[in-house]
Amino acid sequence: MKKFLVITILVVGIMIMFLQPLAFGQYYQIHHTILILNPISRTAQQGDHLTFSGTLLTADDKIPLSNRMVFIQYDSPYDWTRIRTSATTDNNGNFVVSWTVNPKGTGICTYNFFAKYNGDDNNFWSISKQFLLNVTPRSIKN
Repeated sequence: MKKFLVITILVVGIMIMFLQPLAFGQYYQIHHTILILNPISRTAQQGDHLTFSGTLLTADDKIPLSNRMVFIQYDSPYDWTRIRTSATTDNNGNFVVSWTVNPKGTGICTYNFFAKYNGDDNNFWSISKQFLLNVTPRSIKN
């Protein structure tokens, strides 16, 4: 009797596992994402305006992810991974945002910029390739 009960439970469990997707649609799936940050200028001066742009896609079938928040962040000797600005993707998964260069400290400052998507219920987080930016103070002319 015990053996029959164990087999019945296993069969019912297997049936539920295979019939549930038919009754409720596809399996719940979380997609990997690709975040592309387009190259930026390698040098800038304090007060310059930089434009960050890129695209957010699903990794498997390259479907654009719209209405998602993307953060532009940097690592520098003065701050650990700080958010500089953010943008929301359009219907094609594209984003564009500008930022005014305002370095910390004096002299030349180096930043490693990257974009980050924090993910959501259906998509994993992702980080773009990093781009190095050297910032120099704007010289004062008399």
